[in-house]
Amino acid sequence: MANHVTLGTAYRFFMPLILMTELNMISKSVINAVLARSPDQSVTLAAFHVAFTLYFALSSSTEVGSLITLAYLKTKRSLRPVLRFMIVIVAVPWGIAQMLAFTNLGDWVYGGIFGASQEVVLQAKIATFILSLSAPILLIRSICFGLILMHQRTIFITYATLVRFVSLAVSLILLPRYFTGASIGAVALVVCMTVEMIVALAFAQGLFRELPRGGGDSTSDPVFWRQWRFSWPLMLNASSEMGVVVAISIFLGRLANPDLALAAFNIIYSLVCLSMSPMRNLMQTAQAIVKSINDRRPLFVFALHLIIFFGLVGIVLFHTPLEKFVLVDLMGLQVELRYYCLPALKLAFLMSVAWAYSALFRGLLAGVKNTTMLAVSGLSRIAVAVLVCSIGIGMAQVSGPVIGIVGWMAGYALEATLLAMHLKSLDRRQGKGSPDR
Repeated sequence: MANHVTLGTAYRFFMPLILMTELNMISKSVINAVLARSPDQSVTLAAFHVAFTLYFALSSSTEVGSLITLAYLKTKRSLRPVLRFMIVIVAVPWGIAQMLAFTNLGDWVYGGIFGASQEVVLQAKIATFILSLSAPILLIRSICFGLILMHQRTIFITYATLVRFVSLAVSLILLPRYFTGASIGAVALVVCMTVEMIVALAFAQGLFRELPRGGGDSTSDPVFWRQWRFSWPLMLNASSEMGVVVAISIFLGRLANPDLALAAFNIIYSLVCLSMSPMRNLMQTAQAIVKSINDRRPLFVFALHLIIFFGLVGIVLFHTPLEKFVLVDLMGLQVELRYYCLPALKLAFLMSVAWAYSALFRGLLAGVKNTTMLAVSGLSRIAVAVLVCSIGIGMAQVSGPVIGIVGWMAGYALEATLLAMHLKSLDRRQGKGSPDR
């Protein structure tokens, strides 16, 4: 591992993660493209959207597993308490998912809160149960990815994701013979995540054997309360990632044609994530490689490079004739859905700025184990999305998808501002001459 962070260090660590994230996002877009070719396009896409967003909003605690691993899996002996802690935090959302799938709670949430039709509700409940089968898979995968990040062998994650993508393609060819509607997407997602986990586990085993047997810094010991104090703000912040999408979807469900609005936002969300979400890896990058205040400067320059590049990607995709190729030829959207999505997608390039700085500051604070502010920023992100949507829904001239993407971006922008102010305050208190992280 490098002793001092340079721009080259950031590129070497980050570049394999770009391919990993892009392939993950392509997976969602490919699933949507397959579902869009179902007999009732809007119903199937809306059902998969509400099931996917709500389940992964509930289970976002697994997303912080790699961060917990980075912070506390320092010895072989610490694996058991880390694993025990992660099982606890996954059990509650898994139980809620079962109630959504098998009780009237699912009818009330999907039909009442989201405002979806009965056809959408039925498909969404089945898809929720199928997606819940991924809980142990996500838990093991997050520990494996944490070990790989710790050793800065991010190319291993890329290899695992490549195999995942191949397995997804095979699944989407075979599954329509046995499943229908949103279930096709849910089963395909669980299958490809299982394959990815198996490959990641094969790589992580060797890295785990390199860890010392015991000892180490006592402040990093994985005591339950210490892990909880570190991780609960991260879990709340991670849940707010999908929580914002859930909040926006609830407002879109109040429009005159909720199935169309939800289907459109599903497409928008997947395409924006596909073109912009590699920047979320700035969080893991900052936590893993920044060891001192002096290490931050190259990372800020690197973040600026990413903003320029991915901003241009958004412009090329949705401000040129390429948008017809993406929305019609690749996604298979019908005319009504295409033109309903397009105004919002033309704003996608702005997400590059908000998403990059939000992720960067989260990673810097996780690196110094000062995470409480992340809970505040996560809740503020949802609050801003709710405020923007509540105002926008009352403006008849503004389309629902435009309101949704503006609320989504505004939440990230506010979070980046709050975290930057908090980090600056920490620097003043600790003194800029300190060599500590």
